[in-house]
Order: sequence, then structure tokens, then C-alpha cells
Amino acid sequence: MAHPVPNSSGQTALNVTTLAGVAGASLLLMFVVLRASAGDGGGGFVDLTGLVVVFGGTCVAGLLAFRASEIRAATASIAGIWREDRGLNGELRDLVEVAKALARHRVAEAEELLKRVTSPFLHLGLRLCIDGTPVDDMLHVMNWRVQKFSERELAQARVFRTLSGFSPAFGLLATLTGLMGMMHRLGHADVMAIGEEMGVALLSTFYGLILANVVFKPIAIKLEQRTQRRVQALNILLEGVVLLRVGRTPTMIQDALEALVEEGKDEIGGGS
Repeated sequence: MAHPVPNSSGQTALNVTTLAGVAGASLLLMFVVLRASAGDGGGGFVDLTGLVVVFGGTCVAGLLAFRASEIRAATASIAGIWREDRGLNGELRDLVEVAKALARHRVAEAEELLKRVTSPFLHLGLRLCIDGTPVDDMLHVMNWRVQKFSERELAQARVFRTLSGFSPAFGLLATLTGLMGMMHRLGHADVMAIGEEMGVALLSTFYGLILANVVFKPIAIKLEQRTQRRVQALNILLEGVVLLRVGRTPTMIQDALEALVEEGKDEIGGGS
């Protein structure tokens, strides 16, 4: 899938909060396992029955709930949470350069500049400006693109939201399996065998909670936040295209968009 808001430099930095979160979660799990295993090396936290029911059941439920294309798109989107958001400097520069060419009535120059625009969304908007498309028609087309982009990205987050609900449910199912096995052994089994069944029950709940709250739900939140920021970036580009179409000067367009970018940092990024 083409990214509608590419970085002007073509490079993106790693997302520090994701790295810190993964490191913190690893340390937390290590502490929990070592503390509860009481020196047995953590081997007591591996249970085949719980793993099969929780992990396998969550995967099967996901396959039943979503199409293959949705699962592939959601899986591919995970890479996005490791990267910082892409900036708009390159897109704003392209937009202003095209605006300057059109202000000088150099349509051929604007056409050449348009060929260098890598953002599909901005490319379409500038194409409509050069062609003289009415503003109402332009807004209809561009807003439709923003809406479809938002729906597509939120659908990826929805996959992980759904899986975060499945995993605790299958953890409970495996817990009930362990409890039923324990009940069957009561009266004709030793304490060790009963303890093993109780371990299955407790570990299954542990697996389900970890999958839901350390893996699936954080990924969904990250993707939803990324979508919010990217849609805001598209709306800034849309505002610039509209200003260009209604005949605003390149300087006015640049100042207005830079102000919108700074305002967006304050409202969404906390000024960072």
C-alpha cells in the first residue's frame, strides 16, 4: 500500500516509545516468571495445553472473523508502529513550488514539478488544481480519499482490537479445561497430578491476559493513533490544495500550512 504522506528525506527514525515499551514488557515478564517460578528457570511457565488452546484458538478465531486480505494488511501494518511519523516538509515544499509556477502562469513548469511529487494524495490534488477542477468537485474527491484511507487503516487496527478480546476468552476456555481435568483426578490421583492440572488452568489465564494486554491491545492503540495523525496530515495537504485552487499566493499558502502543522503538533503530538 502506498503511503500518502511520505517523508521528504525517504528515511524514518525508530519509534522510541515502541522500543521502550517492548523492553519494559520483556523485563516485566521476566520478573513475573522468575518471581513465580521460584528458581526453576521459568520452565513451569510453559504448558503445551494452554499454549495450544490460547494461541491456536485465537488464531483460528481470527481466521474465522477476517478475510485473508484483512489479516495480511493488519500483519503488514505492524511495521509502522516501529517508525516515527513521517514529516510533511517535502510535501509542503512541492505544493509551494507548484503554486509559484501557477502564479507565474507557467503551466508546463507546474506539470514538470508535478512529476516529482511522490505523495499520491497530493499528486491528485495538484492535478485537479492544474486541470481547473471546481472547488466543490475537488473537495468531494479529496474528502472521499481521506475517508477511504481512514477506513482502511482503522480496519487494520480493528483486527488487533478483536484479537485482544479473543485471547482472554480462550484463556478462560483453557482454564476450564484444566479445572475439569483436576476435578476428574480428585479422589484417585496424587497431589502432584492435581497440581499439574491447576497449573494448566492458571497458566492459560496468564497467556490470555498477556496476549490481550501486552501484545494485541497496545498494537491496536498504536495503529489508531497513527491513523489519527496521518489523517490530520492529509487534511493539512487538502487545505493547501484548496488554497491553491482559490488563488491564494504561494507565501500565504506556505504560512497557513506551516501554522497548521505547528497547531497539529500542539493538539496531537504534545508539541513534540
